[in-house]
Amino acid sequence: MKRLTKLYCLLGVALMTAASCTEDLLDQVPTTQLSSDLFWKTADDAVFAVNGVYDANRTTFDRDYYFDGAGEFVHTRGTSNNQGSFSPGGIGSSGNFGFLWSDCFRAINRANYVLANIGTLRATLQSPTDQALMNRLTGEVRFIRALNYFRLIDLWGDVPYFTKRLDGNAEAYTLTRTPRAVVKDSILADLTYAASVLPETYTGDNQGRASQRAALAFSGKVNLYWACWMKNAGNTAEAQKHYTAAAAEFKKIIDKNIPLFRNGEPGPIDNPNYWHLFQYFNEYDPEILFSVQFGGPLLGQGEELMRDFGTRNTGNAQCWVAPTYRLANRYQLVSTGDFAPPLVLSRNTTLVNSATNPRSYIGRDYRMRATMLWDEQKMVRLSTDGLNALDSIPFRFGSRDGVTYINYDGAPAGYIFRKWVRQTGGIGRSDGPQDIYLMRLPDVWLMYAEAVNEINGGPTPELFTLLNRIRRRGNLPALNQAKFATQAEFFKAIEQERIVELVGEGHRFFDIRRWKKAEEIWPMPAGQVLFDSQGTRIRDEFVNADLRAYQRYYIFQIPTNEIEVNPNIIQNEPWL
Repeated sequence: MKRLTKLYCLLGVALMTAASCTEDLLDQVPTTQLSSDLFWKTADDAVFAVNGVYDANRTTFDRDYYFDGAGEFVHTRGTSNNQGSFSPGGIGSSGNFGFLWSDCFRAINRANYVLANIGTLRATLQSPTDQALMNRLTGEVRFIRALNYFRLIDLWGDVPYFTKRLDGNAEAYTLTRTPRAVVKDSILADLTYAASVLPETYTGDNQGRASQRAALAFSGKVNLYWACWMKNAGNTAEAQKHYTAAAAEFKKIIDKNIPLFRNGEPGPIDNPNYWHLFQYFNEYDPEILFSVQFGGPLLGQGEELMRDFGTRNTGNAQCWVAPTYRLANRYQLVSTGDFAPPLVLSRNTTLVNSATNPRSYIGRDYRMRATMLWDEQKMVRLSTDGLNALDSIPFRFGSRDGVTYINYDGAPAGYIFRKWVRQTGGIGRSDGPQDIYLMRLPDVWLMYAEAVNEINGGPTPELFTLLNRIRRRGNLPALNQAKFATQAEFFKAIEQERIVELVGEGHRFFDIRRWKKAEEIWPMPAGQVLFDSQGTRIRDEFVNADLRAYQRYYIFQIPTNEIEVNPNIIQNEPWL
């Protein structure tokens, strides 16, 4: 959000100071917030305040791709607070992603504070234009509040729910966990309101704000997730109700005939269009329905995608996120539209179908080359400071001198990412302007297909059309309709496209949980062992894990400091 981020520095920073993190419950906005005697006088004041809510929302979703490390296709290295590290049942511990509890409530508190003041300011504004602006800003803030509550109930189930600024610690300490179903209804109410007042799209300086399309898409997503959760709980009627509601919301977007990036064409085999979609100069393409916004360079609001996805040869990045051979095996052949024989994990670079033989990857889905590098694939080098583009050098697992071959640092699995990695100079590794996409059009199409497949007990011609449009960007042939005619088989086609289309965007972990597939992917007691492309063991995954380890994958541990300051907050059962 190059335009909005500049405004964050005005009121956004002031609000961050006023709403600074405390050790108290739910990261409250203290009573020292900006005085209405000094602020909240004009419509512009409200705009600046809403920008501060966007800023708070950024910390919730700026690292979603680390969640991919808790799936089977991506390996992530731990950070200082262990983000993204994966051990049986440990992903949900407060030492991993527990920081999101306070991040979400920080955004919610700021949203509630701003909503209250917009309500007061509205009574002083006479212009119909200002009143319309207040409606739009209210829709934006309720949209952001909904996203944060949705993340909370997804990870923790029942959570404290409130829609006003808390009046000090005494009130905070009385809060209890609100049933997830009640919070879900409130989330949907916020999104419904947002969709009713927000513009369908924006132009100029307002690009990047929450739109009607975004509100509809996330309303559909909340309904779909609830349907999955109810299906897993055996509540078929409730599941079907929400599958139907999800399909209806997604259909409103589909009927707008929004095009895919570059009309969904694959582009040339050596420079696929899919790669360009994940570069900052294309972040306002209509396919992108909502993003977490960043501004850079030199604004102090840059993202770190390059640091996490790039290598030492691209601006001294650290390669903390890397693909595995399992992802490589998911890219289908353009000749048949079906899977190639599984790769053989071997150091033999001439063995047929060896993972270290570059010829093993010929003729695959174009998105593969746009997403990842295997042995002997080249990438442009950037200077250590990221400012200058240099020559191209190849990647070879096991060789990383940084001169002859790419220095991939500690990426252990035999592959590195190309997706999200800039190939142009002028920007440091932690100062990028790339927006992180939370909702793209293919995601909507795939979620719609999932909902309709459930409602109808199988696919419709419309669903094949949507999936084939997504597959077209990989230069894949259309699906064989006879092969995927049943509900179960068509679901496999949906899952396949979600894996290769959305990898590195933080969706797989949440898909596994809502489909309750952990036990299928890592069956007891053997689990899985992750190997690198040469056949060397990297780590065990759910090997000899007990039932509680799987339970902890599906429901997170409430941060213990929250329970310590408020005994009304009861810990989730698998973590007792």
